[in-house]
Amino acid sequence: MKTFLRIIKDETFSAYILIPIAFLAILLGAHVDSHFLVQTHQIGNWHFNLRELTLDYMIGFFFYNIGLQLRFELAEGALQNRRILVVSSIAALLGMFVPAMTFFLFNRISGTATTGWGITMATDLPLVLALLVVLKKSHLKGFVLALATIDDIGSIIVLSILYKAHLHLAYILVLIALLAIYFLISYLTTSKVLLFVTFIVGLAVGHQTGIQTSLVAVLFGILTFNNQKKGMDLHENLLALVEPFTAFFVVPVFVFVSLFRRFDFSATSLGSRLVLSLIIVRLVGKPLGIFLGIQIGRALLKVKLGFTTRESLFIGALGTLGLSVSLIFAQSDFTGAQQDLAILGILLTIPAGALLALGVGRVRR
Repeated sequence: MKTFLRIIKDETFSAYILIPIAFLAILLGAHVDSHFLVQTHQIGNWHFNLRELTLDYMIGFFFYNIGLQLRFELAEGALQNRRILVVSSIAALLGMFVPAMTFFLFNRISGTATTGWGITMATDLPLVLALLVVLKKSHLKGFVLALATIDDIGSIIVLSILYKAHLHLAYILVLIALLAIYFLISYLTTSKVLLFVTFIVGLAVGHQTGIQTSLVAVLFGILTFNNQKKGMDLHENLLALVEPFTAFFVVPVFVFVSLFRRFDFSATSLGSRLVLSLIIVRLVGKPLGIFLGIQIGRALLKVKLGFTTRESLFIGALGTLGLSVSLIFAQSDFTGAQQDLAILGILLTIPAGALLALGVGRVRR
């Protein structure tokens, strides 16, 4: 229980610094040249730039943390009840499918490009947990944490399928061997150093496989098994190290690097089809999908979830808050002015989604 409360505390506090960092990055980007972030560097045969390094490697620690959190919930948290795991999975899947399909169909019918539907899917865990604390909805934390984690993993799988189509068998075999080694280290020893080294090597190898590195990072986190023989919760100790690093360094740096650029925003940008469709679809489709998923899962499994139908609407409203993973989709789907508009849609959805969640959360019966 202490570890779970610590997770909530760290994730929540980190959310309060993300929005100021986002505004600082946009402000600096308007006056300072950000070319150094995309300037190519070379180490041996490896070519990279700082923006790609952040997107492809550093963010892996964030997803490693997600894998560890899911392992924690499966072993000791809300997901020990596998029926709740199924309900949260259904809610997460419909919460991804409904807005993505709505965005796709809306743009297809209107005759505009359907690119960008992935932006509408993901939920940002720190922002969600911060609102739960503000509204004193502590009884929802376990279910929401599980739903948001599964949501992120689902989004990662979609990223892997869409943007890493060319797989390399030799590297995949090496990655499988490293995953097996990591599992054995976590099961047989208590060495966090060995685990971190294996994970970092696995992240580098995973980048060469053609599989999205974020998915590779999640797999390493999930494979961290509790070492009962030693009387030690290994995944909890790893969380104690990884969470502060990801919450206060990795995610803020990722947000800053993603938004530190010169944006081509204007008054007319607010009325663009891309911006409006991202905002409207996310504010309507995401809550609807999560709500339907909860009700369907509850009816099928006949499970008591510990919250009311009205609170299901509130959980759906929380799902509108997305930043980190949505930015990954925006940078993968668009370039130039269209990418600027997609990021503007993401940024505007956050305060709108927060107001929606606050409104639903404070409604009395």
